[in-house]
Amino acid sequence: MLIVITGPIASGKSTVASKLAQELERIDVRAVVIDLDLVHDRLLAQGKRSDESLWRLAREQTAADADALLEAGTAVVIAEGSFNLPSDRASLVQNVRAGSDPIFVTLRVSFEEALRRAQGDPARGRSRDRGFLASHFEARQDVLSAVPATDIVIDTELMTPSAAAAEIARLIAPAAGGAADPG
Repeated sequence: MLIVITGPIASGKSTVASKLAQELERIDVRAVVIDLDLVHDRLLAQGKRSDESLWRLAREQTAADADALLEAGTAVVIAEGSFNLPSDRASLVQNVRAGSDPIFVTLRVSFEEALRRAQGDPARGRSRDRGFLASHFEARQDVLSAVPATDIVIDTELMTPSAAAAEIARLIAPAAGGAADPG
């Protein structure tokens, strides 16, 4: 199973993905997280030019990495990163093996909360800048408000990362081969 966690900057993608992997391990489902930003950085370190085509390549590489992990026996691969635009999703979906229909989880967060989180995280770069983050939210407002009906949608302002992970695990557990949580 391939689970894709997406959403705007500072919506909690990395944190929720990590908590979800822990939650799945707790119910004896082997899970691995692939961070799209790290895949991008790995390609950049190989001398590739940083532009939109590199992000497309990173999404394609994420699909290949997910396939390899699933073929090696990993029960659930969690890919987290920007898969918000239809073209972003297509770069992944068109490159995963046949029969690996990803489950998309879209995280929601307000601009104000995303800015608070980003500015409070010293490890962040450009996303700490109000202007940069505002332009990110503005440019994707239509896409972020029109989430496909098939997505699991989690508002990370209303739910802690651990609660979000538990809810996602509960929703996907039967398909992942784990015991469903009756509560």
